[in-house]
Amino acid sequence: MRTSPPPRRRTWVATVFAALVATALLAGAPAAQAVENPTLKVDYDAVGTTHIGSQVDSSMAIGPSVLKSVIDTTNGHLVGGSLAIPTQTMNFEIFGIPARAKVTMTQVGALSGAILPTSQLGKATLTSTVAYDIQLSHVEAKVFGIWWPLAVGSNCHTVDPVTITASTPEGEFFTVNGGGRVTSTYTIGSFTGCAALNFFDIPGFFPWFGSIPINALVPGTDNTLELQIANPRAGTA
Repeated sequence: MRTSPPPRRRTWVATVFAALVATALLAGAPAAQAVENPTLKVDYDAVGTTHIGSQVDSSMAIGPSVLKSVIDTTNGHLVGGSLAIPTQTMNFEIFGIPARAKVTMTQVGALSGAILPTSQLGKATLTSTVAYDIQLSHVEAKVFGIWWPLAVGSNCHTVDPVTITASTPEGEFFTVNGGGRVTSTYTIGSFTGCAALNFFDIPGFFPWFGSIPINALVPGTDNTLELQIANPRAGTA
């Protein structure tokens, strides 16, 4: 005659079975997804100037362009965005000789920063950081009334991206629905690839030789930027 397992045995078996089922369900359940903070996309018109110091000592227009921003509405951080800068021609002098060059600034990485509240209700300040690869092309000097190409080639650019951190000037404010002014002092480092057809930048053959004239004129720490940000609207960043 078959006897049933004692009640304690049945209880233990049921408990183990329930634990195994629960473990299997937990293992198969999808992991909880992190909740992202809500964001707001805002586009602004941006226009201004930058002054290149060192031996160049000349200014160039920035824009008009569009500053695209993605703002974390819980803390005011800029979690994305861009500022495309159109290629411009900069006029300057080389030892008293008129010269000009096309300057192309290509953004590297996303724009970051924060809109920080102040003690004045509804008014804030803006700090933003963005990096650019700066390329020079079509460098020419005017001698005897004729523009002569200086043959820097098509690959003359900064070795490292130039980081520009622009902030609201002291005593001024920035608002999401109004914009404001930002200024910056930034450093331009050394250039490379500045030779016709990049010939002198072939590794092992006078590396960076063609960049020596540019590096004697452009790199420096006394470069400034001023940008007016205005006309906010729903963004597309």
